[in-house]
Amino acid sequence: MNFILYVLLFTLYPFIVQSQIKLEKVTPKISNLWGIATINKDEILVTQRSGNVYRLNVFNKNIIKIEGAPKVYNSGQGGLLDIAFEKEKNVQRVYLCLSKVIPGNKSSTAIHSYNLKNNKLTNEKFMFISNKISSSGRHFGCRLAIKNEFIFATLGDRGTREDSQNSKNHSGSIIKILKNGNKYNNKAFTNSLSEIYSLGHRNPQGLSFDLKKNILWAHEHGPQGGDELNIILKGKNYGWPKVTFGKEYGSGRKIGIGTSFPGYEDPKYVWVPSIAPSGMIFYRGSMFPEFKNKIILGSLKYKRLHILSLKEDKIVNEQIFLENKIGRIRDIEEISDGSLIIVNDEYDGGVYRLFK
Repeated sequence: MNFILYVLLFTLYPFIVQSQIKLEKVTPKISNLWGIATINKDEILVTQRSGNVYRLNVFNKNIIKIEGAPKVYNSGQGGLLDIAFEKEKNVQRVYLCLSKVIPGNKSSTAIHSYNLKNNKLTNEKFMFISNKISSSGRHFGCRLAIKNEFIFATLGDRGTREDSQNSKNHSGSIIKILKNGNKYNNKAFTNSLSEIYSLGHRNPQGLSFDLKKNILWAHEHGPQGGDELNIILKGKNYGWPKVTFGKEYGSGRKIGIGTSFPGYEDPKYVWVPSIAPSGMIFYRGSMFPEFKNKIILGSLKYKRLHILSLKEDKIVNEQIFLENKIGRIRDIEEISDGSLIIVNDEYDGGVYRLFK
């Protein structure tokens, strides 16, 4: 549990001056961790896909299981997925994105809110439930981002690709809802469901605001090749499955009508072959000046971090970092001192802290 890995940066990250960083595992083995939310300068909340929430002090390593977490559909890629936290006045609020149990061994993607008090989730409110009910165990999406009075959330296509072009179906979309649970109509598409903000997504696994520019970025898994990074705009269609760089698994056959077509948004960046991108942040801290104002995201497939440099909202450089040092990286978060918190979602995974 208490190992610290020292890594010479010039061997892994060539443009950084020769110095040392530290990678420390701060929990015992915990299986299938998924989401991270920062509570304060010392503590985070982390979700476990089977249905648990833990409170962790990343410095003294004290870990507490939070009471009151909801029962979830823990099957395939589904379960208790992302988490968000904010403090308003003296109230600590937690938002969970999860696979809600539906009778008949089915599920639907949902968002719940809670008050956090004395390490217990209370005052449960059902903020959103997708109208897509399915027995599929894949493509849930379920990343959260908060901006002012709104919550944005990604919803995967649940394995039914045609739904991503159906504005009467929540799956395959990014939604925008009010934090207080009141009804809000985005009016993003003609006669569409009120919560839908954008369409044409396959399995979006990263969602983050560039708060300096007030721009929402998301990435999603393509099929065989074709993972995408996009700027998300209201009322835009991101193509899946009509427009994609991905191919059919196994056969490699073309999907849709091409990689670009009028009326569909082109991605800002594409990974071919796929990297299976995961949690994503814009780094704003001072501990790692070499990461400043860059996108950092995980790769589940290649077990590493990708550092993306931007210029005028275009990706101009990509660097690989921490390859095979942690395992499958599911989420990443920056805490107040500028260090990075990373979770491994494998059976013997856990939480790590990257710092200098």
